[in-house]
Amino acid sequence: MKQNEITEAYDSSAKAYVQKCFNELDYKPLDRQLLYRFAQLTNNKGIVCDIGCGPGEVANYLYSKGCKVIGIDISNNMINEAKLMNKEIEFIVDDMFDLKIEEEYFAGICSFYAIVNFKYDEIKHIIREYYRVLKNNGLLLIAFHIEEKEIHVDDFFESGKPLDFYYFDENIILEMLKEAGFKIIEALVRFPYEQEYPSKRAYIFAEKI
Repeated sequence: MKQNEITEAYDSSAKAYVQKCFNELDYKPLDRQLLYRFAQLTNNKGIVCDIGCGPGEVANYLYSKGCKVIGIDISNNMINEAKLMNKEIEFIVDDMFDLKIEEEYFAGICSFYAIVNFKYDEIKHIIREYYRVLKNNGLLLIAFHIEEKEIHVDDFFESGKPLDFYYFDENIILEMLKEAGFKIIEALVRFPYEQEYPSKRAYIFAEKI
């Protein structure tokens, strides 16, 4: 799909997305634990970014754990919802393929399912952009669905807009990170919780070196 079509799908579904997903961390204890660890490792080192932030549920959690956090998303409507839901956090519209952020700016980037609408060749570009805007020794926490397949949704959150999702081979993503210059700190896979979509998920901590 073209990026403008992806943006349209998220713009059109923003309010429904908030209702469905804003509190989803409540039933994901491992996700909360990993985000808490990310917060501990980046606190007092500078600004961190929740990239592909949607309505800001991850940014909200990181903020509650002491992070100085900015949320970034390509969808203007998602950013508007994020600002309504999280009054104390800064949110901006930007494109993770070409961020209007200077080099070595962030102490950490949390990319929770931000890459799920893109193919491998596009993800290589995204990872390089993450690397560019991270400080030296900056931390990346990236999460995505695994088992390498494509899913097409005709009506994303009853928005009337189609959207494609991609699951990845975690080993390929690991190699992409290494090729970009990241050092892999830790990687794990979890099975789905009962309340969420039935897919396995990968979580990778990586350091810019």
